[in-house]
Amino acid sequence: MGRLRRGILLSLSLLGVTSCVRAINDTLQSGFGPSDHWSGPVEPIGSNCGNRATGLMTLGSNGFSFDPFGSIIVIQGKVKKDNLEGSDSQAAPGQKGITIQFVGTINRPAGGRPVIQGVVKSGTCTWAVTLHRD
Repeated sequence: MGRLRRGILLSLSLLGVTSCVRAINDTLQSGFGPSDHWSGPVEPIGSNCGNRATGLMTLGSNGFSFDPFGSIIVIQGKVKKDNLEGSDSQAAPGQKGITIQFVGTINRPAGGRPVIQGVVKSGTCTWAVTLHRD
């Protein structure tokens, strides 16, 4: 078999594998089947709550996974109609645990692109979140 023919066959087989891996990856990331990917700013409100970050969300029909601070913590939650709610609690050995919550809505302006707006809260800190579909 010629090199060109083997290259074409390899490319075609990888194309099928790539689309299958993408579907599996979407399922694993969200845990809720095929999903949309959203991203946008996570802005601290008030002092001593860190810097602005870029949040990443995988949104399925029944739930979501939200990474508000660049892989530090992932909030898992539920979607009911256009409302999103989720939280995560973590504790370091020998320390008091922390809880982080996300509450948001999917706003669907007439003639415009949908946007997810909400807040992340943990302790005394609050961050404003605005996400757009990627």
